[in-house]
Amino acid sequence: MLHTDYPFDTNNRAYQRLLTLAGEHFEVVTWENATGRPTMLTLVDVASHDAVSLALIDTADDHQAHALLAVTTDAALSLHGPIAGRTAAADYAPHLAMHNADIAATTPAALHHPDNTTIGTSEWLTIPPDIAAAAHTGALDTTSVGLVLLDRDRAQMVIVGPFSTPADAQAWQPDTDGWPPVDRVVVGLHPPASETDSP
Repeated sequence: MLHTDYPFDTNNRAYQRLLTLAGEHFEVVTWENATGRPTMLTLVDVASHDAVSLALIDTADDHQAHALLAVTTDAALSLHGPIAGRTAAADYAPHLAMHNADIAATTPAALHHPDNTTIGTSEWLTIPPDIAAAAHTGALDTTSVGLVLLDRDRAQMVIVGPFSTPADAQAWQPDTDGWPPVDRVVVGLHPPASETDSP
């Protein structure tokens, strides 16, 4: 039996979907180690009894804190979150658009945690150049804010947060000061509304 110390979440959505799809076409045998952690799947073709075994190494879950970045028709920015995972943030977009006719575009964006002052190059989110040029803050009508580091020349941004106050957001500094040159835009961070909330 295969033994592994890699983390494995049996509630992982991809793993659950694999079990469902495989079960529709094969007899599925799940192998577990002494702790009950699944380590291998054997898929048996019912007609021929041929089999193939797949090692289960680990799982990865989409739970990083994200916000849904919204841009209104006059290029005012707002943030909606935090939301656990990019997919969940993207799924919130239709609900938000149905309740605010001024929204022209949305995109999920990872929230860079304020405790980490190092921003990796892969964290920069590319945005349309016309939005980068015109983007500005909307009304700060929330109890939480995010700091948008906006590189207008390269049409990209990083969102840091959440912060309790605009002053906390403005005081935050990355450890790579000066590159790339950015505008600092404090934006309201709205908690996601439930689908039953009125507009």
